[in-house]
Amino acid sequence: MSAIGTDHSTICYRAQIYVIKAAAASDSYESVTREAHGIMLVWVTEAMTVNPPQHSNINMVPGRASPSYIIDGESIAVVDVCFPSDAKTILTFVRSTLGRDVEDIKLIVLTHSHIDHVNGVDYLVDKTHAALVVHANAEKYLTGERSTPMPSWHDRIEFLRFFSKHSFPRPSISDVFSMPWAGVPGIKKGIRSRVSHWLVDGEDLPGHPEWKVIHTPGHTDDSICLYSSQHKSLISGDTILNLQGQLALSPLVRLDSEALAESLKRLKRLQVDKIYPGWGPPVFVENILDRISTDALSRQVAS
Repeated sequence: MSAIGTDHSTICYRAQIYVIKAAAASDSYESVTREAHGIMLVWVTEAMTVNPPQHSNINMVPGRASPSYIIDGESIAVVDVCFPSDAKTILTFVRSTLGRDVEDIKLIVLTHSHIDHVNGVDYLVDKTHAALVVHANAEKYLTGERSTPMPSWHDRIEFLRFFSKHSFPRPSISDVFSMPWAGVPGIKKGIRSRVSHWLVDGEDLPGHPEWKVIHTPGHTDDSICLYSSQHKSLISGDTILNLQGQLALSPLVRLDSEALAESLKRLKRLQVDKIYPGWGPPVFVENILDRISTDALSRQVAS
């Protein structure tokens, strides 16, 4: 599968500008960059080039592992919150870059229950009192009733390969002592926040009816994507990642490879010109999912 790109300016400048602007209203550029783990620097040097859209209400905020996405509408929805320090970065971004009150954050959405997507949610809910919504299959994990499944030995090897190339997630010292450690495979730890609504496939995202919830099991059984036909945009969580310019199924953990392949077939029926992945920068290319070879996907799932 070849890299997808154009000769236009890199999308990563957006992540960099966000952090720089946030620094202007904070202690220093260095402190904000440190809060964001500086992962934008990896993306700036390694990401493919794309042509950013002139008008978009989706903003990426880099995290210490996975990014968060902010849907900026009449109210604000935040998608995924990795660690508490990332929640602080989101609040700074909303105030200094969007020029809005943090009380405008009315909704927090989790694309699935893994450690790098959920452990900042308690902090953000405490500060904003936003409603929390997650797919119904996440209930057993977020309540601590069950642990997220342990990855296979193959997935553990892929995990080490992946992070040897892309840098391991590094929570801050304060994160280590303040986060709930939910979503760690093999450990029954939930979050403190109450889920306001359990999402199901095909429903509108509460408060943002232009976005549809798509259940995409495979990476996990509670994975979802968010799709806007109006904007031809897909927030993919870890169902699809951008790995140094290659769009790919998550190489890290596959709870059910066949389900993941079926989920991708569903997504390929949609018209997607903008994809906001759970790893790597957004990609803006017309009919972007059509550029992924079905044969390549089949080989990837079978590996």
